[in-house]
Amino acid sequence: MRTVPGTADALRPGTAPASRDPAGDEVELPRFTMPVNAGLRGPRGTAPALLTGMTPEMNGRLREAFTPTRPKQALNGLFIGRTAALKRIISAVEEERAHVILFGDRGRGKTSVANAIEQIATQAGYLALKLTCSAELSFEDSFRHLLRRIPSTYYRSGMDNPFAARRTFTSFNELLPEGTFSVTELNEVLAGIYGTHALLILDEYDRITDEDFRNKLAEMLKNLTDSSIAVTLLIVGVAENLDQLLGKHPSIQRSLVPVHLPLMTDKEIERLISAGAENAGIAFAPDVVRRIGDFVRGLPYYAQLLGLHAARSAVSRGSTTVERSDLGYAISRCLQEAERGIVDSYNRMLAGARRAELEDVLHAAALCPADEYGVFDPSELTAADGQPAFSDLDDLLTRLTAVDHGAVLAPVPEPGRFRYRFRNQMMRQYVLMRLAHERGTI
Repeated sequence: MRTVPGTADALRPGTAPASRDPAGDEVELPRFTMPVNAGLRGPRGTAPALLTGMTPEMNGRLREAFTPTRPKQALNGLFIGRTAALKRIISAVEEERAHVILFGDRGRGKTSVANAIEQIATQAGYLALKLTCSAELSFEDSFRHLLRRIPSTYYRSGMDNPFAARRTFTSFNELLPEGTFSVTELNEVLAGIYGTHALLILDEYDRITDEDFRNKLAEMLKNLTDSSIAVTLLIVGVAENLDQLLGKHPSIQRSLVPVHLPLMTDKEIERLISAGAENAGIAFAPDVVRRIGDFVRGLPYYAQLLGLHAARSAVSRGSTTVERSDLGYAISRCLQEAERGIVDSYNRMLAGARRAELEDVLHAAALCPADEYGVFDPSELTAADGQPAFSDLDDLLTRLTAVDHGAVLAPVPEPGRFRYRFRNQMMRQYVLMRLAHERGTI
């Protein structure tokens, strides 16, 4: 059989696959070199895809210290801030017996808060169960999944229980009718819970687009509120207001306690970076910590991401202290990996006339003081030199809210005025990092 040149070497264990550059020279392709477990390790001398000098052990420590793509799973020294949100949710569940909706922009740590509530509730004796929603799951599928995890040991027997005669079952799911079931039938099954209080957490509820699901959940919430069933729902999702998650259901909004998760404070961001550094056994120069705070503007996702990339850069050059040059590398990585939608919106914003002015206004908006939800007052916008500028500011802001200019800003109407926010909160950090990178001001 004819062999293609290089194929045997490429397939031989312990060798890296090969390719050829435009000049025809053979080059070694990047490969995985970090071990998945103790028995899987790349061949000695093979360089990682992006950084050298990184041991598998140190890489693992950094991944655990800084987790931009993974919500916090444990209540430990790496869980920073969010005390007010946790207290409000606990108070609503424990004292008011109210259902709760936790919402806010992406990257603020909603799932980490939900995980914390799940653990705190479990420690207090609640039966806390969390489900990550999906557009593929129907209302019936979702609640069957949750009820499968409620064991029959929590079943209330007695003459007033319609299921009292049925005692041989494993989980509450078996009490539901075969196939589809009504909200009333679901509530009747949940009414059988005894000896605990169930906290059902629906995470990433914004993925649910099926109106039938939303209507049934609204009916369920209303029925649970009107009864004394020992079940509370915590709904978690990406949204700026309740209508975006729940639709137009004013009756159930009165049954819910809304918790709008704010951005982190500068001190919380500093603590987040310091806790990650301590856990990994490294240090961040004080000016780097402050500069990260300037870029992330309270968004924990980007604080974790910059911290991770900057720490990897420092370790790869043999240092245990993260310096400005490492932050520069981290920003370059973040810009390379930025969400495509953000990059496209930014480029559309610059595609028309008055590019320089629009870019300056957008930069000023990103730097402008904002409230805890990222909303800013356009009267506080200043030019790069700190002086009031932009004589035709209203026209420029209107352009930045238009679809043909990327719709990067969204107006927030208030009595007698408009304030603004970034339509995608992560655009704010992208603007700050991109312009600092292009202008050499990292």
